[in-house]
Amino acid sequence: MFRRRRRRSSFARRSPPQARLVIIGAGVVAILALFIFFIRQADVLAPQPHEISADLPDAFKQ
Repeated sequence: MFRRRRRRSSFARRSPPQARLVIIGAGVVAILALFIFFIRQADVLAPQPHEISADLPDAFKQ
């Protein structure tokens, strides 16, 4: 019913407000790096392209 505020120890150090932004930024950079890595791997590991042909019946050749 009532929200109780958690008491902080007077000796506890608070983290600087920029720490959260730094962690979020590092996460975004890591995600982008993984995205680029996997896109590059898809290019490197892709099979070589080859020509695909199908013989059409005479009715479609006109």
